[in-house]
Amino acid sequence: MNIGIVTGEYPPMKGGVGDYTRNLALHLTTVGHKVQVITDQRCIHPTNYADDHKIIANVSKRWSWLDLWRIRTTTSELDVLCIQYQAAAYGSMRPPIHFLPYLTIPPTIITFHDLEQPYLFPKAGSWRKRAIWQMARCSDGIITTNSEDYQICTKTLQTTPVVEIPIGSNIPYNSMAQTSNIDIRAQYGIAQDELVIGYFGLMNKSKGGKTLIQALASLHSSDIPARLLLIGELTGSTDTTNTNYYLEVNNLAHDLGVAKHIIKTGYLDPLSTSAALLSCDLMVLPFIDGASFRHGSLLACLTHGCPTITTNPKSENERLQHETNIMLIPPEDPPSIVEAIRRLYENTLLRTKIGQAAMSLSKDFEWQNITNQTTKFFSEVSMKH
Repeated sequence: MNIGIVTGEYPPMKGGVGDYTRNLALHLTTVGHKVQVITDQRCIHPTNYADDHKIIANVSKRWSWLDLWRIRTTTSELDVLCIQYQAAAYGSMRPPIHFLPYLTIPPTIITFHDLEQPYLFPKAGSWRKRAIWQMARCSDGIITTNSEDYQICTKTLQTTPVVEIPIGSNIPYNSMAQTSNIDIRAQYGIAQDELVIGYFGLMNKSKGGKTLIQALASLHSSDIPARLLLIGELTGSTDTTNTNYYLEVNNLAHDLGVAKHIIKTGYLDPLSTSAALLSCDLMVLPFIDGASFRHGSLLACLTHGCPTITTNPKSENERLQHETNIMLIPPEDPPSIVEAIRRLYENTLLRTKIGQAAMSLSKDFEWQNITNQTTKFFSEVSMKH
């Protein structure tokens, strides 16, 4: 198939949707498809990322009405066009992208990466909610990345085909990184008897950064010697509200006197990120809106067998089992984080058990399976068009 993918972010821009798109494009080309990625002009020099697929970076940062017409002419000969939709990636208050399915010539599929409040709608306004559903109804198919969004779409859309295809980890497990464990600790001056608590992912209001800092402050009033390792890029390239929130988190850490116990790695390449994840004794992902498989950071933790503390899913998720493959706590509850950390700190057998089960669970999100499911849905939609 001749496949086009529209995305508001793409490497070297920093962001989970961009990394997901690159992985998807690479795996689609591996099984014989021709893939074009239509993206932001900030990716105009993707020399280190081009690999086996063609990148067309002729869209401005504004994603204007004129840009939509360029996309129409660029993609007219494709078998299918897939829009990777995440609100902030296209500019939080810019409406044109919502009208792209009205203009495209090939069958158009939308991958919704995030429909959950509070992340999407309060940031963009109620008008976007209406625009999203009009956009969805005009498309030829919808891909959701998690069961929560799948349920929302199937209830709202009566005639548009909807399928759930999970995302995979953007950070593959690298066995070479396993040997780097001691080096990571030495690099950042972490003693071998210190508990390393990891956090991975961008820092925004939905990720619970302030809750984590409050928990760290409480932890340091106890007898647990701990360091917090913030892994990777924290603000991303497309959403300015991330930067503002990160500054609030940073100020809180100074106010509570725990800034000296926090290590920020900054952006790391995949091998170094894998090494950093493996160096952590446990991970904490205190999502305010609950754990979900739409979070690439959670999948990266599972893939690396990290014992992970995260928040109760907003809707039932039978695959996340408390004290089996994950530790689940209420959202915005620092004492519960401290209690879960203490339990894992004092029980190394439980830590090992959860880590091993987490890695087993991650097999459900391997990129080969994702590629096969995506190809199947693309083919079905294309044949019906």
